[in-house]
Amino acid sequence: MAERDKDLAEVLAIVNRKGGVAKTTTAINLAHGLSRKLLRRVEASQLEQVKESMGEAAGAERLFQYEDYYYYITGHVLLVDFDAQGHCVRGLGIDAGQADVGDVLSAHQHISQAVISADRSADGYPRPNLWVLPSSDNLERVKEILRRHSYGRNIAQYGLLAGDSEINRELLEVLQDSLGLAVERFSYIILDCPPALDAFTQAVYQFSDAAIVPVKADYFSMAGTDLHLANIQEAQLRGIDIRIHTIIPTFFVQRQRLDQQMFEALKTTYGDRVSEPIPRSQAVAEAPAYGKTIFEMDPTNQNPATAAYQALVDRVFYG
Repeated sequence: MAERDKDLAEVLAIVNRKGGVAKTTTAINLAHGLSRKLLRRVEASQLEQVKESMGEAAGAERLFQYEDYYYYITGHVLLVDFDAQGHCVRGLGIDAGQADVGDVLSAHQHISQAVISADRSADGYPRPNLWVLPSSDNLERVKEILRRHSYGRNIAQYGLLAGDSEINRELLEVLQDSLGLAVERFSYIILDCPPALDAFTQAVYQFSDAAIVPVKADYFSMAGTDLHLANIQEAQLRGIDIRIHTIIPTFFVQRQRLDQQMFEALKTTYGDRVSEPIPRSQAVAEAPAYGKTIFEMDPTNQNPATAAYQALVDRVFYG
């Protein structure tokens, strides 16, 4: 894989063909955790010096005040919801706004009109550099239109020889055109993907730098994950430039023998690409109902699941 341009966003797709493995939970917590890493607290004694060094315009954009503290924003994170259920905004406790990712992909709205802030400082949950491109049922309609148009154009050009590669290429161009500005403006883009493997998902693979694969520690999830990882590796052989960044066991119960066996099997097969498991936790399960991330639900990091998600954030941030 070619070295990534450091001036562009790192695009990470949260993927698994198996549902119910905590993809959205992982996407939300990873995105928020990375945004926290991109905040630097500014001491009162350094405030004027920081303002002067940045200039008035940049200072107004990059300095964020919350209660009695100032924070220097070193970068921004965008969470893109590619699942038509639209759970990302609900999990963060924010309003979805007037446009969604389907409107952006269909060119009915520019991305700048659809991206919304996840900041909830007024409620005590400051997120000044976390943004969301929400989703809705509109996405499935738009995806079907894009697939049909792409298939029709390719039939006209290639006749019956039109194949998935040409359709994937056109869908990739749609993603690049629609989200290209975000790649230039954000430090990280986290893609929450639905449990599917279709032409659109293949295009998302091509758009992404790497895949993060949550896997529930049970037999059927393991079997589905093995198949999904094989699909990714097959895509690599077809020239799709995506790597498996991290495989992250979820809903893990230390004392359960099957969980331990599944974890060991993952480690044996995938080695250091397997991260520390995320323990099954009531706090993780309840957090979305309150519109919080695990870091807001457990700000003192007392819960093992909080520490595990922080370890995932550090793994991505420090590379």
